[in-house]
This record gives sequence, structure tokens and C-alpha cells, in this order.
Amino acid sequence: MASYADPTTTAYYDQPFGGAMRRGFLESASALAKQPIPIPVQQYAGLDPYEMQARALAGGLGGFTPYLQQGAGMAQQGFGTMQQAAGMYGPGAAQQFYNPYEDQVIQGTIEQMNKQNQQQAQADRANAVSSGAFGGSRGRLMEQEREQAFGRGLTQAVGGLRQQGWNQAQQMAQNAAQGLGTLGRGMGQMGGAFTDLGMTGQQGLMNQIGAFDKLGQAGRGIQNQMYGAQFDAAKQMAMEPWKRMQAYQGMLGMLPQGSSTTYGTQAGGGVYDLMRMFGMFG
Repeated sequence: MASYADPTTTAYYDQPFGGAMRRGFLESASALAKQPIPIPVQQYAGLDPYEMQARALAGGLGGFTPYLQQGAGMAQQGFGTMQQAAGMYGPGAAQQFYNPYEDQVIQGTIEQMNKQNQQQAQADRANAVSSGAFGGSRGRLMEQEREQAFGRGLTQAVGGLRQQGWNQAQQMAQNAAQGLGTLGRGMGQMGGAFTDLGMTGQQGLMNQIGAFDKLGQAGRGIQNQMYGAQFDAAKQMAMEPWKRMQAYQGMLGMLPQGSSTTYGTQAGGGVYDLMRMFGMFG
């Protein structure tokens, strides 16, 4: 075993071409380490033209609002008209349809009947005078019967006029109720038609927007795939020198290794030299 008094030296000898290749690898690795690695940036596609068109069409959805509002308004009016028609069947509804001249007609009838009664009374008195019965009980009885008959006739005539006026007013109220009902139903149906028109147009536009948006998403997806492929390629290109260097390093391991030689002093030489160093020999 080598010791301080008996030193040895080991020399390593490499193959000339292997050493050159190893030195070249180290120099290349050192130069590569000083160069910054490119950092690629991932790109993403913006809105596709079809998506932009879908957004532009979306602004037209509000154009159908007037149809919806008008339809709702007409339906509300129709409902109100139907309620008014129902009120025409209630008590007192016929009052507004009475003939304003009915009282004048009745008053004229009363006056006409009074005049006829008076004329009849005069004729009866004249007949009673001519027959000698004027002022007697028979004459008074005939006058009472005539007055009673006049009262009944007047009551029947006035009642008939009143009943006729009531019937006419009631019929007019029912006709008005039917007319208002028909009008209310018509307005409700028309309001529903306007609402359906607005909703149909709105739904059609929404379908068109959805179709454009779907086409745009497909186009944008394809563009993003292209950007993704470019990004992956850029990352691989950035790391390519390092991967090439690693592969080269692996190939260097296949080079033949060098040889080593150990050199030492002659036997005993080490002790003699040591004693001379301390002045023990001249």
C-alpha cells in the first residue's frame, strides 16, 4: 500500500478521438447553457365571424317587443270588455237604455185618455138629461162605473207603455251585452294573434342566432386546435437542442474508456529519502 514515505502516481490516458468528442460535448453544453430558452406563447382564436353575426342578430330580439306589448294590451282590453258585457246582465243595467221620451209619451197618453173620458162624461150627462135620469141614483152609478173603467184602462195603458219600455230597454241591454262579448272575444283573439306573431318571430330569430353561434363555435374550435398544434410544435422546437444534447450525451457513454497507469518509488527508497530529509545521512 502506498504511504507518505512510499508515494505513488496514477496517470489516466484517454483515447485521442474520445477525449476530443468529450471536450466538444462539454464546450457545446456550456455554450447552450448560456443561451436563453425561447418561451412560446399560447394563442387563442377570437370570435368567429358567424359568432359576431349572431351577436349582431341578437340586437333585433327587442324588435318583437311591440308585438308582445300590443298583444298583451289588446288581450287586457278584451278582458275588460268581457267584464263590461257581464255587467249588462245585472239589475239596473237596462236603465241606461230607457227611451228618454217615454215619460212624454205616457204623459200624452194620460192627457188623451182624460180628454176622452171627459168627452164621454159629457155625452153620458147629455143622455141622462134627455132620458130624465140626470141626478138620480142610476146616473151616479153609471158615472162611477165609467170612472172605474177609465181608471182601469188608464192603468193598463200606462202599465203597457212602461212594460214595453222595460222590455225594449232589457232587450237593448242584452244586445249590448252580446255585442260587447263578441267584441271582447275578438279583441282577445286579436291580442293573442299579435302575441303569437311576436313570439314566432322572436323564436325564429333565436333559432337563427343559435345556428350562427353553433357554426361560429365550430370554426373557433378548429382555429384553436391549429393554435394548439403550433404551440406544441414551438415548445418542442425550444427544447430540441437540449434533447439533442441529452441524446448525444447518451451516445458518449458508448465510447471506449481510457487506461490508467500507476507510478511508485523503488523499495526502501522512500525511507532513505525520508531519513536524508531529516539530516540523518550526509
